[in-house]
Amino acid sequence: MAFHAPLVSVIVPNYNHAPYLIERLKTIENQTYKNVEIILLDDCSTDDSAEILKNWSVRNSHTNLIINDKNSGSPFAQWNKGISLARGEYVWIAESDDACEPNLLEVLVNVLENEKDACLAFCQSILIDKEGNQLHSFNEHYKFVFKSDRWENDFCADAREECRRYMLFHNTIPNASAVLFRRKDLQKVIPVDQEFKLNGDWFFYVKLLSVSTKFCYTAQPLNYFRYHANTQRLSARNKTYAFFEIIRIQDFILEKFPEAKDDFIKARRLCAYWWIGNINGKSLFNKALLKQHIQLYKLFSPYFKHFWWRIVWHFSFISIRKVLIFTGLKKPLNRLRAKLFPGKYFELELPE
Repeated sequence: MAFHAPLVSVIVPNYNHAPYLIERLKTIENQTYKNVEIILLDDCSTDDSAEILKNWSVRNSHTNLIINDKNSGSPFAQWNKGISLARGEYVWIAESDDACEPNLLEVLVNVLENEKDACLAFCQSILIDKEGNQLHSFNEHYKFVFKSDRWENDFCADAREECRRYMLFHNTIPNASAVLFRRKDLQKVIPVDQEFKLNGDWFFYVKLLSVSTKFCYTAQPLNYFRYHANTQRLSARNKTYAFFEIIRIQDFILEKFPEAKDDFIKARRLCAYWWIGNINGKSLFNKALLKQHIQLYKLFSPYFKHFWWRIVWHFSFISIRKVLIFTGLKKPLNRLRAKLFPGKYFELELPE
């Protein structure tokens, strides 16, 4: 290779992803960048994952395989273990259900070698289904939330400004598999917070960017982010903890950057709209969820006038939706809902 080839630590945290493991391991094995160590972590899977990992590690001498005797209860516990074992100058957390192009590492290493102040570099992601069929580029999510073409081109940017202007509203680094970290910068913010169930990666990126100078992005779609029935995001549907986690992230950013107060209010309102779009009648009949919904209402209501009316309007909309579904007019309603509610991001449906 034309540039210096530092060691990259490839961490593969796995739990019950046997159907996707062989493809994932092949995408690692086929990388054009070869100076790597591979750390395979299995969190006491109940499927055939351990056997697949054992067979693959036998054929690859530069592999370290660790199989937990007991499930850790958190994907971020595996991140912490992998980072603690890493020896490379750079770290790639290659999630076990994702895939990528063969030149992902080569491109991202080259970016970080040329931008010595950057704490991380990441690429554009394509969402795929469980069979690997492409759904759409994550650029659609960027446009949906930010109404911006910013992510259509490569850039390097101020890391702290990213927290204030963008991370406050949304996780702009949607998939860990798309990211290459500089390990010396990771040392400033580890361990990853294991209390988060869904947004621990978002919080981790915010903490890293808030103490860094620069980060870089390439618009090349080199990463394939798999969306399937076992993903954390899908399991979070109709649950409330995602919103408590977002609130915690927003509060952290405001504490770090008090000058972002005006944008903070906008971001908190956006989160409230997502929450309203996620409420359904079924969750209100669950005592535990109802209590959490009441807590969220109290947290969001100071940022609105007549906040209760927005919720009433939402349930009126749901009633209309049921009527339209019954009458066969669901598709026009979906088009209308996409314009009115940012909750689409949380309620992305899998193709039938």
